[in-house]
Amino acid sequence: MNTKDILQNVNFSGNIVSLLASTTEIICELGLKNNLVGISHECDNPKEILNLPIVSSPNIDIKASSKEIDSSVMNALSNNLSIYNINNELLKSLKPDFIFLQDHCNVCAISPEDLEIFFQDIINKNCKIIRFSPNTIDEMISGIYNIGKELNCENNAHIIINNIKNKLRSYKNQNLKLTKKYNVAFIEWIEPIFYGGNWIPEIIEYAGAKSIFGNIGEHSTTIGFEKIKQNNPDFILISPCGFDIKKTLSELNPLLNHPDWKTLKAVKNNKIFILDGNKYFNRSGLSIIPSIEIIKEIIYTKNSVYNFENSCWVNLNNI
Repeated sequence: MNTKDILQNVNFSGNIVSLLASTTEIICELGLKNNLVGISHECDNPKEILNLPIVSSPNIDIKASSKEIDSSVMNALSNNLSIYNINNELLKSLKPDFIFLQDHCNVCAISPEDLEIFFQDIINKNCKIIRFSPNTIDEMISGIYNIGKELNCENNAHIIINNIKNKLRSYKNQNLKLTKKYNVAFIEWIEPIFYGGNWIPEIIEYAGAKSIFGNIGEHSTTIGFEKIKQNNPDFILISPCGFDIKKTLSELNPLLNHPDWKTLKAVKNNKIFILDGNKYFNRSGLSIIPSIEIIKEIIYTKNSVYNFENSCWVNLNNI
């Protein structure tokens, strides 16, 4: 079902600034693209919003290696420094009525603390902060509804939510026919190694597999390589937060050069896959549906109808 064919016109006239890639996508899907007046440096979809004013920038080198980025983040946090910079003058000039952001991770994206200076000298005292910080798929769905309610487009939110729920129900029904559930290790950062947390174990489950690390709704944390070796997964999916496929491929040496890497079952069976984490798996919103379908395609290639290969994922053995 294409929701864009049945979405209704929205009666909303406020200015919106979205400082989170997932809320930018949701706001546009709700039919409020023209109400967006500003975005963050991480907002890159849909392409029609790319000409909007960008009100933020990173205070660390996001082109550095995963180890260097981790070191920069830890240094900033230990010194009580923000990882992001807000152009407060630009933000004030946009006169936002709503600002969308998250508040469960100061590393992942801009948080309310980054806007303290803005609110000290804000012109529109009625500007409202909307937090979108889901940890599970159910919380994402509730968050989409709440955004729709705040922006006077509840009907469109219901249409989007029903579409998501129908697809999730379909995945569950498809999984009932499976004779085996494969074990998956989802790596969300390379150096140090973080496994995928929050919604990642849940989307792996919807894809018909089992995540060997993490519990649904719980944040990711670091693990040693010995944990991967001990669990010896059938598949290893590598999808670092904020990295696309090209960037991830350039970061693999700490894993590939580990003395026990070639002993892993997934390596021997050519089941190592690189995924576009930035566009899909790291975003808590509409991207959960293609994220599930990407994993389904990887694991059950013979039955795939999605055609995500090469654009959204690659098999490391084919590089």
